[in-house]
Amino acid sequence: MAEVRAETYRRRAPTVEPVEWSRVVSDLSQLCLVDVNGILQETELKDVEDEVLLLQQALPNNAPFGTFHNGDIQLARLCYALARIIRPLAIVETGVCYGVTSAFLLQALQVNGSGILHSIDLPPLGRNADQFVGSVVPAALRHNWKLHRGSSRSLLPSVLRSLRHVDLFVHDSLHTYRNMRREFETIQPCLSPTAAVVADDVEGNEAFRQWSGRAAPQYSVTLREQSKKSLVGVALFRR
Repeated sequence: MAEVRAETYRRRAPTVEPVEWSRVVSDLSQLCLVDVNGILQETELKDVEDEVLLLQQALPNNAPFGTFHNGDIQLARLCYALARIIRPLAIVETGVCYGVTSAFLLQALQVNGSGILHSIDLPPLGRNADQFVGSVVPAALRHNWKLHRGSSRSLLPSVLRSLRHVDLFVHDSLHTYRNMRREFETIQPCLSPTAAVVADDVEGNEAFRQWSGRAAPQYSVTLREQSKKSLVGVALFRR
């Protein structure tokens, strides 16, 4: 809480020109030689969208935190597409909330037939909040999921030590400059030769832009979300 309050005094929005969803789909198709539009039409993607929507609608009125904490549907689709393109053996995600993005990642792993999702979450404050973390993740997808409860500052290094490489990293935890920079710098040495980094809510500070400038991915872009006034950063490494 102290870090969030301090951020408001030193916050400086980055100067970026976000692109539209169609541009990212086209770029990824050309870079990866994959029909991304075809991936986005997969029955399994529609199935997980429908199931997650039903589980969201079933959340009680007194659920501990607002659904605005959930990942945007476009972010979730992007994560599904990247997981289908890269076919990761190890995905690391920071920030879960009700688990929208987690569910889409897990569905992609199920379609791929391999891979584990490691999620790290310290839930927002709220009554019985911990019991609701990942509550919209379908039960049939949970066998490929390891949920680590705590802050990324405490847990990310140890999770990474347990893995050989990380093929896909998704940041959606505390969106302060300090925390985002720490996560990006911690994950970078562990990225596979072909890997992707996705970061939600990058519009609030310079962390993603500065890191991607130093890391020099083959492809880096900032994308508008569909249902929020937020931006997503994407970096693709292909060595």
